[in-house]
Amino acid sequence: MNLERLEQAFGSLVSPTPAQLRHALVSLSPCMEQLGPYIPEPLNLPYGRKVLFSTPHVEVVLIHLPTEQESIPHNHGDSFGWELVVSGTLTNMIYVQTNNENEVLRAQTTHVSTGEYYFVEPGEIHAIRNNGQSPVVSINVYSPPLRNCRQYCPFEPTT
Repeated sequence: MNLERLEQAFGSLVSPTPAQLRHALVSLSPCMEQLGPYIPEPLNLPYGRKVLFSTPHVEVVLIHLPTEQESIPHNHGDSFGWELVVSGTLTNMIYVQTNNENEVLRAQTTHVSTGEYYFVEPGEIHAIRNNGQSPVVSINVYSPPLRNCRQYCPFEPTT
């Protein structure tokens, strides 16, 4: 995956719609062979994260989620985005806020496998987990670039 391909796919997008953003991501046809040299190792998060390309309107991020790792529930601020799983199977957990604005309750869980896309709405609270035996690698595109993201505490009701 070289900068020229990213520039061709995303460089001309100005305030893209979700459909335009997905179309640009699909046009890349990314594969592990292309992304391998860029896969980030986790540092201060349970996953590796590397910005591959950014303009004032679009941000392209490569994510590496090792086996048995999970992100903290979070939102992407005012950004929406498409996430393409390039390798592995990702568990995407959607949350809703409780009466405490910092706490969230899991509402839905979906599995996203290699070659599948999923959409993240602006303000949607979610977390990602790798339950599989191999690392998950995804390429994520957001518009506008991620800002004002927020983390939440998962609420575990007692029985």
